[in-house]
Amino acid sequence: MRASLLRRAIVVAALSALMVTTLSGCRRKHVPVESEPELGYPTCGDAGAAGLGAAVAHGRLRAGPISADRNVAEVFDLVRTACGFTFRSRQEWPLAIADVEVHYDAAYAPIWAWKRLTIAASQRPDGNADIRRYELRTGDVFIKRRDAAGEITLQRLLPSGRMQAPAGGHVGAVVTPGRGGITPWLKRAHLPVGGKTQDLVLNFRDMIEALEVGTLERMPDQVQEDMGRTVRVYTFFGKETVFADENDVVIGDLAGMRPAESVTLPEPAALPTFGGPDPMHTP
Repeated sequence: MRASLLRRAIVVAALSALMVTTLSGCRRKHVPVESEPELGYPTCGDAGAAGLGAAVAHGRLRAGPISADRNVAEVFDLVRTACGFTFRSRQEWPLAIADVEVHYDAAYAPIWAWKRLTIAASQRPDGNADIRRYELRTGDVFIKRRDAAGEITLQRLLPSGRMQAPAGGHVGAVVTPGRGGITPWLKRAHLPVGGKTQDLVLNFRDMIEALEVGTLERMPDQVQEDMGRTVRVYTFFGKETVFADENDVVIGDLAGMRPAESVTLPEPAALPTFGGPDPMHTP
């Protein structure tokens, strides 16, 4: 018994040390700052106004029969504005909801992003919202966050890993919760079959963001039997695969996300909107 307890204590201590090391590493990448550039909500001079624009892409995806979690759904829109593009999306699953808005310039380079995470089961009017704004227009990445307790923090996000960032130093792509957010990256890269590109990528799918060099590669087209069509196949980060149509709009992934109209499973229950997203005025 004593040996068993000792082994358990050693394991707990090792895991605790690993957690501390991991969190310390995260803190080194998220550098607290006293102030950050306050450039405001993007206007036409940067990447397009908040008003309605011409539709470039629309998607409504759901987890299909082969998905590990069948309660995931997302909807996204990409519109062309007077001088750029605006991407908006909402991903829902029973534990959390992610609302996203990203602004791009005319060449699909991201210049500003916003994310709100809410808890589906929350009893608070704001859904225990965690709201973050990502300022990319200066070249550096600055994060302004308002957590569920209402505390505001300012941070500068540093690149991860040891790989050298592509020339220019600016973020070239954004990876958002859901799959639709890969669409602007595909359109910017415009890869032929077998083509490959690297970009400095802001990945804010998880609670801890990462700024990393990411590879996007187009594989041979393939017939996806359950979708009844030929799809373009793209792999990013060397391990995740999405399917796109002939216009490079994401329509599914290898893990089982599919166009909602093709999924015969019962629709998941609608989740609360908690007043709706407000990228212009929050955090």
